[in-house]
Amino acid sequence: MPYQGELCALAAALTWSVSVILFKRSEAVTPQAMNLFKNVVALALFAITLGVMGESLPSDRSREDWLLLCLSGVLGIAIADTLIFMALRRLGASLLAVVDCAYAPTIVIFSVAVLGEPLGPGFLIGGVLVVGGVLLAVAQRPVLGPDQDPLEARRELRVGAILGVAGIVAMAAGVVIVKPLLDQSSLVEVTAVRLLAGVVAQLAWCGVFRQWETFSVFRERTVWKTLVPASVLGTYVAMLFWLGGFKWAKVSVAAVFNQLSSVFTIGLAWLFLKEEMSWRRASGAALAVLGALVVIVATQESPSIPQPPAAQAAPVSSTD
Repeated sequence: MPYQGELCALAAALTWSVSVILFKRSEAVTPQAMNLFKNVVALALFAITLGVMGESLPSDRSREDWLLLCLSGVLGIAIADTLIFMALRRLGASLLAVVDCAYAPTIVIFSVAVLGEPLGPGFLIGGVLVVGGVLLAVAQRPVLGPDQDPLEARRELRVGAILGVAGIVAMAAGVVIVKPLLDQSSLVEVTAVRLLAGVVAQLAWCGVFRQWETFSVFRERTVWKTLVPASVLGTYVAMLFWLGGFKWAKVSVAAVFNQLSSVFTIGLAWLFLKEEMSWRRASGAALAVLGALVVIVATQESPSIPQPPAAQAAPVSSTD
């Protein structure tokens, strides 16, 4: 099929963007509960996929590799996605999409520090554009609600941006530390194991800190109408499209199409969530997306740098 890889990469960006809108509409539950729910749904789907494909867990994997794989899941799924959902609650979908453009520079920094990959001038230019775009978008005057203090609203934006960047850093670290293992393993199996580790870590957190209210999300069926499709689209379907894009298209081409998720999210947030589209937000988004694309193009000769359908989500791909 002509342009099969390009179509998959574009579909990955679009499905992730739609899922972000649905996650935003699922805020009747806490970020921790939202993350646990979508991880459990995705884990079940990937387990079924492994069964259909006839794959099983490798018996020759070392203890160190298992520990590294589990750490990757805790960082990239349990911690990163929760932080990104917390940022989504404070920033909204469109501003989170701008912050999400920090993923490409962040993944390059970790690739240099951990994998020893070269860092060129293109990264510096792209990184400056991304940071400038995020600062421009977040620095705008916030839309105030009834009886809302302007200083508190600005603080929420700053906290949201910090949480979003922290989530992206955790996501990038989780992907990079497991990169050598990915080269010799099934992507579907590795993703399922990382999801399992993330779910176990979340369950342990809830048990230790007695956050039993987190489990109420599995009983509150009123929120399932948005949370179930968001979980399926954002954590399962987008991942499969993302892998297809990198399988059938060049890495640099697929990565560019993936980064379009930021543009899609901003447009969908304006259309369906009625989020503000000011000149600062639009300009900041344009700068951030441009910076991310510069970083991607500058690193296109290093195909070992993984690129997600968004920033794992959180970010967002969140299933990095």
